[in-house]
Amino acid sequence: MTSLGPFFAAERVKWRKSWLLVVVALAPLCQSGFLAILFWFSESRVRMFKPGFQFWVELNFVAWNLVVLPVATALICELSWEQEREARAWSLLLIQPVPWRIHYLVKCMGHFFLVLVAQSLLALALPVLGWLLRTKAALLMGPLPLTLLGRFLGYSVLASLALVAFHTWLSMRVPGIWIALATALAGSWLALRLVGVPALALVLPWGLAAHMSIVFERWRLLPWAQAPFSLLLAAVLVALGTFDFSRHRESRS
Repeated sequence: MTSLGPFFAAERVKWRKSWLLVVVALAPLCQSGFLAILFWFSESRVRMFKPGFQFWVELNFVAWNLVVLPVATALICELSWEQEREARAWSLLLIQPVPWRIHYLVKCMGHFFLVLVAQSLLALALPVLGWLLRTKAALLMGPLPLTLLGRFLGYSVLASLALVAFHTWLSMRVPGIWIALATALAGSWLALRLVGVPALALVLPWGLAAHMSIVFERWRLLPWAQAPFSLLLAAVLVALGTFDFSRHRESRS
């Protein structure tokens, strides 16, 4: 069996001086920075949601899962494939004595790794900016809920798997940054509308991420029981994308 390690190492080399890293860094930092500014100048409203630190974490992860994560994932996947389409070495890469499915699986791994880095940056930015907000006593920030932060981060990582699998296939099959962005926003909106219908939301790549919206309803818990179905959907999308990639390439050879 061909090891994915060397191919993944070669994939990481392509990220140097790439717009991919710009998206990975700016997506979480711009979101948390923008919401920190809103918090700073909205003390009268923030005080309604005590403790403020918990509301800070909840608001950031809701915004992340509903908007920023789908958009960032779409951009990462599209820019990654666009980089391959512009590189003349891509055709040479495909004639190597390696199963073509390896190239697609490495792309999926690379995209998920980049999304994971973006989410890790968000998790690091929230405590830092939260402590800065804590210096403003009127916000009543309270203690940092590390357990809640870790739980939300784990949930977001699980929710991102199906998104990565879907957009890796979509950007390969239907290139275009506007198509990717429009699909991400429309899909997230549709999944949010179906949050009350779990059976329908589970068949959408955005379904698990959209359920983050229920954290503001204190009597409802995150649907961890749906995570295995989302992982199964991600696995099916990766398998279908791998087959489609190989068939598409073979038909052009």
